[in-house]
Amino acid sequence: MAVTRSQFWLMAVPALSLIGSAMTPATAQPADLPIPPATASEYPQGVKIAKSSAYNVYANKRGLTLYGMDMRTLLRWNPDPAKYCQAECAAKWEPLLAPKDAKPNIMFPRGFGERRVAPGTPPPGLPAGFVSPQAAPDWTIIDGAAGPQWVYKGWHMVFVRKGSKRGSNDLDGAEGGTWNTLKFVPPVPVLTAPSNVAALFTSGAYALTDKDGRVLFTGQCDAICDGWVPFTGGMASRAIGDWQINTAPDAPQWHYRGKAVFVSQRDDPTSVPAGGTVLRP
Repeated sequence: MAVTRSQFWLMAVPALSLIGSAMTPATAQPADLPIPPATASEYPQGVKIAKSSAYNVYANKRGLTLYGMDMRTLLRWNPDPAKYCQAECAAKWEPLLAPKDAKPNIMFPRGFGERRVAPGTPPPGLPAGFVSPQAAPDWTIIDGAAGPQWVYKGWHMVFVRKGSKRGSNDLDGAEGGTWNTLKFVPPVPVLTAPSNVAALFTSGAYALTDKDGRVLFTGQCDAICDGWVPFTGGMASRAIGDWQINTAPDAPQWHYRGKAVFVSQRDDPTSVPAGGTVLRP
C-alpha cells in the first residue's frame, strides 16, 4: 500500500536545519552490512518491491532499483552525511525525494558513532520529536541536499542511479560499500513451534533452524543416511501447532506436519544432504 497522504509524517516536527559541506570523497566498510527485516507494509508513493533471482529489492515507479547511500560510511569525512550528495555525486545519483511539504523526522545527531555511546542508547543532541537511526522505523524523512528525502532503516538515504537500466543491480556495494541496493527482507514470521526452533532468512526465503542456526529438514535418505541426524526433543515434550513428538525411537524425535525432522550437520549449516528438503515456516 503506497503512502499517498500527509498523515505518514503527520507526527514529525518541523525540520531542523543541518549544516556541513559535502565534497570530500568517501571510504567505507568493505562489505554490505545486512539490512534488518521489514516491519511495515506501507511504502512511499511509487515505491514497490521488484522480484529478482538473487534477492528482491525496492524499486521506483519506473522499475529502477533503489540504492541506499549508507550514511555510516561518510561520518569521518562529513559532519552531516545528509548533505553529502552534491555536485559530482548529484550528477550521478537522483534522490528519492519526499513531498516538498514533508517534515523531516530523523537526523544524525552529534556524537553518533562514538565508542563511548552504549549500544541501543540514543546519541546526545537529538531534538525532541526526531527518532535516532538506531530506533528508526522502515521509512523516515531527512533534510537532504535537495530537500526532504526518504531514508530506509535509519541509515540509508535513498537514490536511483541516473542512466541505469530497469532491474539493474550492478552498483551494489559500489565505492567500498557506500552504495547498496535496498534489499527487501520480509518480516520475520511468527512461529508456533518448539522453543528451540527459529526462522533464518537465507537464499531469499525463511528456513526453520535449531537454536544454533542449523537448518531443519525432512525427506528420504539413501541407504547410508550420512548426515541425517534426528532433531530430538525431551521426553516431556508436547505437540505444538504442526509439531508432534515421536517417542518410539531411542531419542524422542520431532515430526513436522507428519514428517520426521532432521538437523543439518554440514559445514554450511544452511545446506542439507541429497534427498533432504529444507523446512519452511
